Amino acid sequence: MPQIEPAFHLLETVNALKRLPRSGWLFAGIAQPESVAEHTCIVAFLTLALGESINQKWQEQGIDRPLDLARAAQIALLHDVAESLVTDLPKRSATLLNGAAGGTDLKHAAEATAMTQIFAALPNGANYVALWHEYSDALSPEARLVKDVDKLEMIHQALQYERAGNRNLDEFWQQPKLHYPASKAFYQVLCRQRQSFQIL
Repeated sequence: MPQIEPAFHLLETVNALKRLPRSGWLFAGIAQPESVAEHTCIVAFLTLALGESINQKWQEQGIDRPLDLARAAQIALLHDVAESLVTDLPKRSATLLNGAAGGTDLKHAAEATAMTQIFAALPNGANYVALWHEYSDALSPEARLVKDVDKLEMIHQALQYERAGNRNLDEFWQQPKLHYPASKAFYQVLCRQRQSFQIL
């Protein structure tokens, strides 16, 4: 009989992501912002979709092999799991904490500890923690894809909020650092969508 308790513990922990709002939207004045779980779900879908686009002509994307989309999807699902314990610290909080600590990335250290705690009892848990570190440090083509998608999904969500009548979201549209030409093309599509919406 397999051990069920570690899976139940994981479910109990990550379930908090459904109730945890993305804090950046709160500071931007969005009354009922998306949850971290909602963001994670869409990041996973976009990772697969954009990854498929990249793999069609992967040689033109600056990589030496097609992306492993199963690995990328795992990374996408894991990328914000630590927030179930650490919460979604706003950028301004992380900046202040790191400044007070003399430049030490306290947020990253706390998230690394949280990942170890969350997956400690799960079979193959160390592999999931390693995948999170792979993402956090952008160590693989798949991790860099998820880094891109994390930013692109946020910008797309800003577009959705603007279409719903929210304003003062320019900070979310700042040119992000993106790793793939396909990601940069996707960003341009989002910008054109915003421009056509604003003209109407």
